[in-house]
Amino acid sequence: MKTRPPSVTGGQITPEIVVRVRAASLRKFTRKRQFDQVAVQHGFTDSCSFERFVTALLDVAGVDYEGLRQVEAARRTVHRRLVAMARRGPRLMLWSAATMDAFIVCRADGRVIWHDHFPPDCPVASGIAAAETSARQAIWLAGQARVHWGAEAATLHLILARSRGVELIKLHHAAVTAALVLDVVTDPVHNPAAEQCTHPTVVDWHRTDLGALIHSPRESA
Repeated sequence: MKTRPPSVTGGQITPEIVVRVRAASLRKFTRKRQFDQVAVQHGFTDSCSFERFVTALLDVAGVDYEGLRQVEAARRTVHRRLVAMARRGPRLMLWSAATMDAFIVCRADGRVIWHDHFPPDCPVASGIAAAETSARQAIWLAGQARVHWGAEAATLHLILARSRGVELIKLHHAAVTAALVLDVVTDPVHNPAAEQCTHPTVVDWHRTDLGALIHSPRESA
C-alpha cells in the first residue's frame, strides 16, 4: 500500500522545499492542472499550504501560477475557435531572452534567428520590460511564420529565460492578435537564447527561413 507523502503540517516536506527540489521540472509545465497535481501529491490542499506553494513557485522557480491561470481562463472563454483552428495548424518552438541592451530569439535547435539592440530612443526600463519585449518579438516572428505557412492559426511553445514579473496575460493577448495559441514555460538554466544574448553579433530575422521554424501539423483526431 502506498504511503501518502508527509504534508506541510508534518514538518518534513514544505511547499518551499518541493519547489526548490523540483524547480527544473516545474518550469516546464504549461498547464495549471500540472501544478495542481503536484500540490495534491504533497498534501498542499488547504488554503494556507497551497498559497505557500503558489508563492514558492514565483519566488523560488520564477513561475507565475496566477498569470497562467488567467491565460487559461481567457483561452477557455474567449478564444475557443482559435484554439480549435490551432489544433489543426502547425506548431512552433522558440527561445527568448534579453539583457538591458538587446533581445534574442532562437529557434527550437538553439540557432539564433533574431538578435538586435533595443532602439536608443526607446530604452527598456527594467529586466522585466526587457524580457517581455523579447517575448513579444518572438510572438510577432512566430506570427510571420504562420502567415508564411498559410495557416489560419498555430501554436507557439515559447521558452523564456525569465518570466517573473512578466504579465503573461499580455503575452497571451499579443499571441491572439497574431492568431497564435501560446504555451509559455521558463528555463533560465539551459536556454540557448540566454547563453548567446551577450554576443555582439546582430542577426537580422529577414535572413531566416520562416518555414524552418514550423513543426509538422498535428495529425487530425
